[in-house]
Amino acid sequence: MNNATQPPGLVLALGGGGAKGLAHIGVLQVLEEAGIPVRAVTGTSVGAEIGAFLAIGMPSEELVALATSLDWKRTLQLFMPDLPTGGIASGKNIVRFLSSGLGAERVIEELTIGFAAVAADLETGQQVVLDRGSLIDAVRASLSMPAMLAPYALDGRLLVDGSVVNPVPFDVARTHFGGPVLAVAVNTGALSFRQEWQVPASTLWRTRGRQLLEQPWIKQAEPLRQWLQGQFNDPRDGKKPAWGARRVLDRVMDITTAQLMDLRMQLHAPELMLVPEVRRIGPLEFYRGEEAIAAGRAAALARLAHIHALLRCADGVHT
Repeated sequence: MNNATQPPGLVLALGGGGAKGLAHIGVLQVLEEAGIPVRAVTGTSVGAEIGAFLAIGMPSEELVALATSLDWKRTLQLFMPDLPTGGIASGKNIVRFLSSGLGAERVIEELTIGFAAVAADLETGQQVVLDRGSLIDAVRASLSMPAMLAPYALDGRLLVDGSVVNPVPFDVARTHFGGPVLAVAVNTGALSFRQEWQVPASTLWRTRGRQLLEQPWIKQAEPLRQWLQGQFNDPRDGKKPAWGARRVLDRVMDITTAQLMDLRMQLHAPELMLVPEVRRIGPLEFYRGEEAIAAGRAAALARLAHIHALLRCADGVHT
């Protein structure tokens, strides 16, 4: 969509982070309630997914209802292992979920507000900005969590999760749609990096997890079983958990994310960055939607005066 034809409003940049990204919905709620218009949205991974629902005109309350309807069983059904090449799950269940909510035939050029999703080319390592064509294809490509979901073949490229190259695409928002840019970061690397060890999963998640790990189909998917096992560990006498392979990999990804964001902030910092407190929510804990949404609301309400000010100042205030 051409910038000259767009109405006034904010440009959003919504970051990746799995279930933590449900906090984006709380931010959208506050913007809607405050009458703050959004003229474009860019997103990475779950940020692309929620941004797509916004871009088709779905009211925030419908988004809330959709997010809070996900329990742990429905969540795992989306990632049901079928062991395709390059991932534990092919993502066909996610495509089905997206198609039912977004419309299978919808194209980006026909959206009422500007939209772009970020993915990464697995072969070249380049950032790929998807701003035209099938909306479902763009979101599915951006959601391709390495090792969890198979890479997505699109236009001759093999695409993976946009978080690999751009965890919070505020620079893409700026170059594609101008400003002012309001970014929302929910990934662990965006939070206080001097954080304590990873908070163990909730009691419910651990209880259900033990049951899940005993299921025959899980035993046939060893990579998924090992990943889930790491999410269900109970705290041991209040001590830090051991540096197992899964925890090392997660921490390395946090470090990489933090470094990527620092570099991109130096080039194209957003006018305002919101960082909801969602570090206690695990990447697949989508059943904790109410908690994540509340965190997003709290972050937006705390800076609401500043958000209003962005609309009155062409250049905004860098923070």
